Amino acid sequence: MPRGPAPAWRRRKEPVVDDWIMASVNAAGGPGKHDASGHYALLVIKGLADRDEAEEWHDALNRCAHWMHRNKVISVSMSATIKRDGSKYLIEFRAIDKVAARAYVMKKYGPDPSKWPYDPRRRGGA
Repeated sequence: MPRGPAPAWRRRKEPVVDDWIMASVNAAGGPGKHDASGHYALLVIKGLADRDEAEEWHDALNRCAHWMHRNKVISVSMSATIKRDGSKYLIEFRAIDKVAARAYVMKKYGPDPSKWPYDPRRRGGA
């Protein structure tokens, strides 16, 4: 007997922007073709009506990059910045290679996770 669709609590929250994240990777030449700092190509989302809409797309970029890494689609994190563009907003974003990002954190803050600005193993937030 075939399974039905995933329950509502398991579905991915919209908007799903996996294609935009992969566009950043592909514009740089594909997986592994990042620059020396681990950054892939810089892309821009323009024409966002207000700050709330810009924050929704910003959160979607981060959420989808995390989902793609967790599900082994591609090992990237996200750098996204909201900027004002006249009366509208825009987001400049780029994917970042996880290996290069981890190397940067280790070099800057050392191997002790308790000294990092964000410790993924620490409970209760920051």
